Amino acid sequence: MARQRCLDSPYAIPQLYVEGEESDTYLVIEGDEAWVTKQCLKSENSVCLGKRIYGSSMDFIDLVEKRVVRGFAILLPIDYANGLYVPRGSPIEPIPVEGIRVSLEICEGVKVKRWDTIGYVLTRKREMRRVKTHVPGIVVYIYSSPTGEREEDIVFIAPEEVIHNIRVRRK
Repeated sequence: MARQRCLDSPYAIPQLYVEGEESDTYLVIEGDEAWVTKQCLKSENSVCLGKRIYGSSMDFIDLVEKRVVRGFAILLPIDYANGLYVPRGSPIEPIPVEGIRVSLEICEGVKVKRWDTIGYVLTRKREMRRVKTHVPGIVVYIYSSPTGEREEDIVFIAPEEVIHNIRVRRK
């Protein structure tokens, strides 16, 4: 798998919006269109999600059940004009990537096949190990643990059929 363009800049971080999150910025999704607003303007045909700091939490995902418990959307960098919405109840597969050093070879929005390489880890024995995905789908979220001497990431992959591609229009 070729190195993804999104990994060229450490500043290319997606924006995260979560269902039921209180925020000063909201993402309203109606069909395949979305817009950013200061108020949660929800109708029976739309979903309203509050903005959250990306990669710092995963409480909207049940790791045991491997399900999304609160719908979430990510807006993809560089222009944040496109994104992915994963509704509540969707299946999601967490893949831990842990080591002394971690190098991810994928990013959000990338389609992966079973056995694709998603990253490399350096072990305590100073061995380089390849981490592969055991499921096909789309990378929808990457969680990075801020604690510990080891780097600990979790790559979340959702089946392609549950993901809604959204376009963000500017108001």
